[in-house]
Amino acid sequence: MSRYLFLCLLILCFACQRPAPRQITPAFYYWKQTWTGNAHEMQYLRGLPARRLYVKMFDTDVDPGTGKPIPVAILREQVPLPDSIDIIPVVFIVNEVWTKPDTALAANINRLLEQLCYNIPTGRIPEVQMDCDWTRTSRDAYFAFLQQLREQSFFRHRQLSATIRMHQVKFLTNSGVPPVDKGLLMCYNMGDLRKAGDHNSILDENTMKSYIGNDRVSAYPVPLDIALPLFDWSVLFRDGRYAGILRNIGNTDLQDSALFAPSGKYVYTVRKDSVVNGYLLKAGNVVRRETSEPAVLEAVSRMVARQRQDYDPVVIFYHLDSVTLHNYPLDELQKIYRFFH
Repeated sequence: MSRYLFLCLLILCFACQRPAPRQITPAFYYWKQTWTGNAHEMQYLRGLPARRLYVKMFDTDVDPGTGKPIPVAILREQVPLPDSIDIIPVVFIVNEVWTKPDTALAANINRLLEQLCYNIPTGRIPEVQMDCDWTRTSRDAYFAFLQQLREQSFFRHRQLSATIRMHQVKFLTNSGVPPVDKGLLMCYNMGDLRKAGDHNSILDENTMKSYIGNDRVSAYPVPLDIALPLFDWSVLFRDGRYAGILRNIGNTDLQDSALFAPSGKYVYTVRKDSVVNGYLLKAGNVVRRETSEPAVLEAVSRMVARQRQDYDPVVIFYHLDSVTLHNYPLDELQKIYRFFH
C-alpha cells in the first residue's frame, strides 16, 4: 500500500468517528416559594440523579409607590435545602426594572443572596443565575447590571449565568449577548400564549426549528446550558381575547362532555355557564390545553442536542414539582437528558 493511500485511509477513518460523548450534568429547577423537602420530589432528585438544583430565591419587581426595585416572593425553607448536590441561586427580574435603573440594585441583590444562602456551604454554590427577558431597549441597562454583579462579594469566584429566550437566539443582533460566563437556553414558552387559536405555546417542534435553525445554538457566542419543560396549563379566552391562565383545570376536567366540547386539537368550548375548580366559565368561552408532551419533548431535545457546542452542558428540567412529575416517569427523563451525550 502506498504511503499516500495509507494517509487517505487514515484521514477517512478519523473523519468517520463519532464525536466523543459529552459529560452531561442533569439538574432541576425549583420555582415554588416554599421548599418543603417533599418526598416525591426528593425521590426524583436522587433517582435522575440530579447533580444541581437551580432554586429561585426571589423575584425583583418594581414598587408601584416608589418605582424602585424590590424583592418579592422570597424563598421560605421549611427544611434545609438538600446537602448532597450543588445549589444554584436564581433571581428573576421583571423587565420593567430597567425603565428606571437603580445603581444600588446589584449591591442589594448581593446582600439578600448572602442572607438567604448563609447556611449553604460556599463550595456548593458554583454558579449564580439571573433570569430576565430583556429587550433591545433594556439590554444596555441589564448588561451593565450584570457587569456590576461581578464586582459584588457573593459573585466573586463563581460563574455568572443568564437565561436566554428563544427569540434572543434567533434575533441575536438586536438582542445582544449578555456579559456572562454562560447562558441557559429556555426551550419552552416559544409561542404566543395570548394569541387565540389551536396551538401549543409551551412546546412546538416546528416553532422550535424556526427559532434555532440549523446552527444558532452551536454558533451562540457563549456556552449554553439547556432547560426543558415539565409543566402544563390551561389558557382561557373570552370573545377571542386572552383572559388568563387556569392552573387548576386539567385534562380530566376538560373530558367532562357536559361542560366542554372539543373544538380542535388543543381547544375546548365551554357549553354552559359553570364554576370549575373555583374558575367562573361562561358559555362560549374557549379553553386551550397546553402541555409538555413527552413525544414532542423528545423531538425538541434531539433537535437541540444535534447542535453541539464544544461544551459539556447542564440539562435542567423545569421544574421540580410533585404534581407535575406524576406525568413524567423517571426513566423518560433519563432517556431525554442522555440525548445530549
